[in-house]
Amino acid sequence: MKSYKYWFTSITASVMLLGSLPLQGHADTNPTPTEVTEQTETEQATGTQYTLSETPVFETADETTLVKTLPATTAVETFGTDGLFTRISIDGVYCFVKTTQLAKQPVYQKIDSQYITALAPSYTTASIDTPTGKSITQNTLIDTYGTSGDFTRVKQGDVYVFVSSKFLSKTPVYETTGTQFAQQQTVIYTDADTTSKQLGSYSLNATVKTYGTSGTFTRVQFNGIYGFVLTKQLGSKEVESYPLTGKKYAQQTTSIYDKAATSSVIGTLAPNQSVDLYGTSGLYSRVRINDTYGYVLTAHLGDSVVYAKTDRLYVQDTTPIQVEPNSSSTVLKHHKQNTLLTIYGTSGAYSRIIFRGEYAYVLTSSLAKSKVYAKTDRLYIQKTTPIQVEPNSSSTVLKHHKQNTLLTVYGTSGAYSRIIFRGEYAYVLTSSLAKSKVYAKTDRLYIQKTTPIQQSPSSSSTVLKHHQKNTRLTIYGTSGAYSRIIFRGEYAYVLTSSLAATKADLYATTGTRYVTEDKLVVHPKASLSGNIGTLKKGALITTYGKSGYYTRVKIGSRFGFVDSSRLGLNKPTSKAKVGTVFYVHFNQTPLFSADVAYSRPASHLSKGMKLIGLKSIDDDFWQVRLPNGQTGYVLNPYIGTSKPDMRYNEQAINRSKVYTVKATTSFFDTPTSPKGAGLVEQGKRVYPRYRVGNFYVIQSGWTPVYIPVTALTVTSETKVDKKNNSRGEKLIQAAVAHIGTPYTWGSQNVANGGFDCSGLIHYATNQAGKYGGRTNVRGYWYGAFFTNQRTSISSGKRSDIVFFENTYTDGPSHIGIMLDSKHFIHAGGSQLQISSIYEPHWREHFLGFKSM
Repeated sequence: MKSYKYWFTSITASVMLLGSLPLQGHADTNPTPTEVTEQTETEQATGTQYTLSETPVFETADETTLVKTLPATTAVETFGTDGLFTRISIDGVYCFVKTTQLAKQPVYQKIDSQYITALAPSYTTASIDTPTGKSITQNTLIDTYGTSGDFTRVKQGDVYVFVSSKFLSKTPVYETTGTQFAQQQTVIYTDADTTSKQLGSYSLNATVKTYGTSGTFTRVQFNGIYGFVLTKQLGSKEVESYPLTGKKYAQQTTSIYDKAATSSVIGTLAPNQSVDLYGTSGLYSRVRINDTYGYVLTAHLGDSVVYAKTDRLYVQDTTPIQVEPNSSSTVLKHHKQNTLLTIYGTSGAYSRIIFRGEYAYVLTSSLAKSKVYAKTDRLYIQKTTPIQVEPNSSSTVLKHHKQNTLLTVYGTSGAYSRIIFRGEYAYVLTSSLAKSKVYAKTDRLYIQKTTPIQQSPSSSSTVLKHHQKNTRLTIYGTSGAYSRIIFRGEYAYVLTSSLAATKADLYATTGTRYVTEDKLVVHPKASLSGNIGTLKKGALITTYGKSGYYTRVKIGSRFGFVDSSRLGLNKPTSKAKVGTVFYVHFNQTPLFSADVAYSRPASHLSKGMKLIGLKSIDDDFWQVRLPNGQTGYVLNPYIGTSKPDMRYNEQAINRSKVYTVKATTSFFDTPTSPKGAGLVEQGKRVYPRYRVGNFYVIQSGWTPVYIPVTALTVTSETKVDKKNNSRGEKLIQAAVAHIGTPYTWGSQNVANGGFDCSGLIHYATNQAGKYGGRTNVRGYWYGAFFTNQRTSISSGKRSDIVFFENTYTDGPSHIGIMLDSKHFIHAGGSQLQISSIYEPHWREHFLGFKSM
């Protein structure tokens, strides 16, 4: 049911208020103007107040019409209040401001705080004509509130007054405390702090007037304001000045003398202390200490710092020697790996060395206490082992390595192997190391088949030897799919799947299979002779390889052989029950009026039609009920219990090709089935009836199933190729054209959905031009239609008719067409296929040959 939305629109009317207009008279002359006298209502003033900030003025007491804005501190006359508003007068007209924006006294914004430089009179206004009679004392710190001409507004108590701006300063007034001299270039700071702003500087020996001190600073005046200089940079007399001539370093502890001679000592230089030089005098150099010139022996000074030896280290890799401790410095040479260097301290990332009599630098990261040793092995600790500083038993033990610790070894020293421990070389006994971990014994198992012994647990590993079946091995744990053993004193590996707790059977297990027929005879040899037991249909048995057409099995403790064609990967299933729902899987599926196909079908069914099973007739027919209530008989290979895929029609295939399963593969009830319904064994030949999409339709017993196209290999079948135009070749080609069609009891025409064995012979001989009526196998064997009867199994040739007896009834009971001396094509089992006369089932029932 549809839904609707309704929208409503409201219209708002706007009303305009119009002023009244005077009416025009009807006289022709101009009217006399009317005189209007303006009436003013006089309000009584209520006082003077001041605006606190910029204040809006409104025409009425309702914030509707803005008249103007008054600046802060504007004085206004008030005329009472009206609600939240106060009435004022501007140009004789009453207006309104918010009462909260007025104050009885003006309020000014504080600008800063300044000092009074001398006793200063105060004034009511910014004029000397309005003295207050009160003065402010020198160095009083007072807040300021703006200026007016030459005056500054300040506050005395709660009252604003004015003082002359000339009496104010950012700093207090200090008394002069003396005059001194700059002992060097001296910086002037705004505050007694070297991190404050610099105002300027004094040159050496500049005269400086001082105004007291503040900590380590002295107050001075610079460009009319106070500043600060470091007190230690001032002196009471001018400095005797010499030009700076250089800089040197004390090479040892050195005395400083007051004269250029061994006289009074006025100081000392520590080793490597830097000092500025101011020329020389004889054997002495002039230096400056505590603002005083002194003298030291020139021989005790040098151009660079003297560094103490700090270490002896080895170069770990070829390393550049640089003039300065930085990467962009000049490279003098390269030191080779394992060169032993004497170190004189460090500078940043570099270590200092002596090279060609001068200090030079190498990267510290390229040095270490020990030589560099090449990695020689990776070994495991075989038992808890001490780690020692030196390669001898009396050396300090740093720690113990636990069993199975994997160590990188850097060569040996005597009975010891060298390792790295905590960044340094250390040593462990070589006898405590081995290539492999130490593994505990975990089992004693038997080899189940001849098995390679491999050097490592990998299929690509070197094979050392092969262990024979039933060799008993001691196992030391597993690694992946392999079990670890000891072979020739070393660990080696065998596949775990080749081991078991008990000895192996005489033959190796090759898999499991289900028995597909009841009372399957087990023969003592791979032949039809003898009987050592039977197997029931549906039994799951273990297999032990094949011999020709036979599979080896075990009954009790004895090995025997069964016909391989009577075993399968899929467990036989019971027949469907009455009432089972079936679906037609092929278009033009024949529907018969009886459970035999002697005559043409009564009608044909469409793919996808739903049927109800009423009765199962042998293996090949089901009596069914159609949706319209009609009943009839349908061949099992044309129907299934799953709905077919209706998207694709059957596509014809080349039936003369060989279709072989690449690897054991699932088949499906339909192409859209979510999981497999069974398996087809690797290497098995199948006989597709059609292609449907990406699947072939094959038969699993008497049921149509689907197998992916990609699961099969398609090759040519030379046995079915046409050799010439003889009647025998025509006979073969007539049969080959229908390989894979279902076995159909009583049928001699493909229109019935398939053939039975004698029906195929009748059809093929007529197609080959040898005409005759249909008979059964017995009639063909004993009759004259075929000639040259022979019973030797080795006497068959291409296009001969082959006969079998006692297959389902006594006497001649099955028939086919020979493709060579061994293989024949026939409608047997559940479909038309190719078999060998030497397969156990056919060999057992072989009767003989006849010719066309």
